[in-house]
Amino acid sequence: IYLKKITNFTWTQKLKIMETIAEFNDNDGLNVKLTGDKIYISGASGDETFALRSVNGVGTYDDIEKFAKESEEYTNKGKGFKILFIIMLVACLGSLVAVLQEPSTAGSLVVLAGVTFFFYYKWKNPGGDAPVLDSYLKFMISGNERLFKFNKSDETSALIADFINKIEDTLTAYNK
Repeated sequence: IYLKKITNFTWTQKLKIMETIAEFNDNDGLNVKLTGDKIYISGASGDETFALRSVNGVGTYDDIEKFAKESEEYTNKGKGFKILFIIMLVACLGSLVAVLQEPSTAGSLVVLAGVTFFFYYKWKNPGGDAPVLDSYLKFMISGNERLFKFNKSDETSALIADFINKIEDTLTAYNK
């Protein structure tokens, strides 16, 4: 093998730097690959490459504020139906008294009971998707932060901590 020195590295050393140390893939399209001197990221927002010398830190970030706001909105969706359910329940009781006095009004009781059940169902099942906690792989790069969204509820999310540990080990070794 012919080895030629380029910027104080032999070809063998260059190949060792280029080989993949660790890789993370989630099922939603985020792919992060760590080599001896760079981090390659491919995601929904595009492809990016960072030199390890420019990375100051790495970790995960959960957007809890957004999740709390969406959770509150989701739980408040059914409150109007709760009030309507209570009103219809009182109307059903009134209709039941009317049916006891005049049996020919039983049809109205059935209709009111159906509407009451509908409001109860809408109160307990407000519709729409339940809120999801957004999680991001966070890189601190030269004073700026870059966030890359990944699916924390995915079965591959347990691997993100191991991947971050490998990045930190590589950063430590790179900075020595």
